[in-house]
Amino acid sequence: MTITYRVPEDAELEAFMLPVWRGFGEPEPDKDSIADERMLWERERSIGALDGDEWVGGTGTFTMDLTLPGGATVPAGGVTMVGVAATHRRRGILTELMVRQLDDIAARGEPVAILTASESVIYGRFGYGLATRGIRRRLDVARSRFRPEVAAAGGRFRQVTIDTARALLPDAYERIRSGRPGSVARSHAWWETHVFLDRPARRDGGGGLAVLFHEDPSGEVDGWALHRENNSWLDRIPSSSLRVEELTAVDDAVHLGLWRALLDHDLYAEVDYFQGPLDDPVQWALADPRRLRSSTITDWLWVRVLDVPAALGPRHWGSPGTVVIEVVDRFRPASGGRFRIEADGTGAGSVTATDAPADLTFGAEELGACSLGGVRPSVLARVGRVQTDTPGALRTADAMFRSEVAPYCVTMF
Repeated sequence: MTITYRVPEDAELEAFMLPVWRGFGEPEPDKDSIADERMLWERERSIGALDGDEWVGGTGTFTMDLTLPGGATVPAGGVTMVGVAATHRRRGILTELMVRQLDDIAARGEPVAILTASESVIYGRFGYGLATRGIRRRLDVARSRFRPEVAAAGGRFRQVTIDTARALLPDAYERIRSGRPGSVARSHAWWETHVFLDRPARRDGGGGLAVLFHEDPSGEVDGWALHRENNSWLDRIPSSSLRVEELTAVDDAVHLGLWRALLDHDLYAEVDYFQGPLDDPVQWALADPRRLRSSTITDWLWVRVLDVPAALGPRHWGSPGTVVIEVVDRFRPASGGRFRIEADGTGAGSVTATDAPADLTFGAEELGACSLGGVRPSVLARVGRVQTDTPGALRTADAMFRSEVAPYCVTMF
């Protein structure tokens, strides 16, 4: 039977979502899952595949934006709800959905598409590049003393209720996220479904959500930690872990202050920060850095550039210079081309189409990976993924694409 594609109607949410839910092990989602998807859903940005009258695949998009190095943001299509029924794999359905979705995102004037991937092998062939990573860190509470040079954060720490967090966190996040490339916009529905409603299904075996705030001397929230208890009392000895799901701060002093405050919780054997930034300074703040166990560096945000000048032009460049890149976009040729990148000594720059000879050649996936400064072009060149046409161009590009702050995203969508 011929596969057809269309936007689902409002009453079709549950049927449309079934291939995705089943793919993630939920053959019959509970009422909370349905209610959450209903709250998050941007129906008109969804595309589904039908075999007759049965939904067999689909994808959706959230209206978001992405923080670039330097704090500027660009509109972004946040790809979500991707799935194809096991009965209909290997028929080109996912490829067709990706084509239609990227065309729609580009038509809306969003220069990038972004996603967090269930499987890291899927999206490179569609031009998505691995742009941010996170690392798991666990610290023994009994051996977590900080060095004397580490200054205490001013202001005060508060353990607050969910209702207090609901009133203050979204605005605080918007104030702070400009300092971290890779941060993305969070809708009211995202905050509710992923944080404040604290659904048991999202707890991953942990306890209820706890919220730790830091306020600056004026009383403004400038950092927080979202955490849970993983309870364990072996032989009546407290050996629980405090699992940190998010730790966000305006600067290093507040960041390290939140670490200290988490380590001061009684009845825990360790603090387990599930997915933190690669450049967390805590290792260098500890008197005994070996006690911090770092493991499981994992991919997080994948970036797909659709409009090179609009996606890269607003970012801060790490060094003055000029380089011409050619972008070979095999999945979506209209997004490729040749572009001159020029940056001055202030970090401002321009990205313009050009007919000049290319110094470097990127694939779409490679450009997405480099776009936030998470990997140097020279590293990709070492494994054959960036081609060099001009001697010295890699050194120039490395310096230009560099970000002073490691790109990082903690938002799942």
